[in-house]
Amino acid sequence: MSAQALKLPADPRGRRALALAILVLVVATLVAAIGVPVLMLHRHYDEAIARMTRQWQSQSAFNAQRPQLIKLLETLKAREPRKLFLKGSTAALAAAELQELVKSAIENNGGRVISVQGLANKDEGAYRVAAATFQLNVNNTNLRRVIHALESQQPYVFLDNLTIRSHTPPGYKPPPGTPEPDLFVQVDASALAVVSAEPAPATPAAGVPPTAAGNP
Repeated sequence: MSAQALKLPADPRGRRALALAILVLVVATLVAAIGVPVLMLHRHYDEAIARMTRQWQSQSAFNAQRPQLIKLLETLKAREPRKLFLKGSTAALAAAELQELVKSAIENNGGRVISVQGLANKDEGAYRVAAATFQLNVNNTNLRRVIHALESQQPYVFLDNLTIRSHTPPGYKPPPGTPEPDLFVQVDASALAVVSAEPAPATPAAGVPPTAAGNP
């Protein structure tokens, strides 16, 4: 095939320039074919290294806080947090303990319990809320003492739905020297107890009478 058919430059200088351009194109193609995958692989490893560096830094920061966390945990254990909760391990024991705590606080501070009505217990995760409604007679001064005693003692007792009614007509002023009149008070009291892990009762197998389920 002649140079004219390939449309090659006639002069040697032109041919050398064309050959050089082809060589540059081939080299550029080879560099791109090798360099692009290398760059993508390099970026992948850079991102992996950056991610692992962040994880290492976060774990190192957490490990650095470990002595402080252990110290705080020991401080919390020394405060005996269990004493902030009712000791009753069952719903009935927790309710009875709550009622006894509230009745003692009322009677020890000049109040008189009229009635007590237990409310439904509620389990919230690892804790049980024991509650009851109390009706009592107490004067204004002793009512403040009762409330202070209930909210400052341990285990903690929470008061809600406080209702106060006076037995005396509006505008009545007792004569000087007479005892302060009693008030009618109704309040809901509640406290927390730690839920104990009670084993579930055994379920008899199908077709086995309940009286024979536990027999060998």
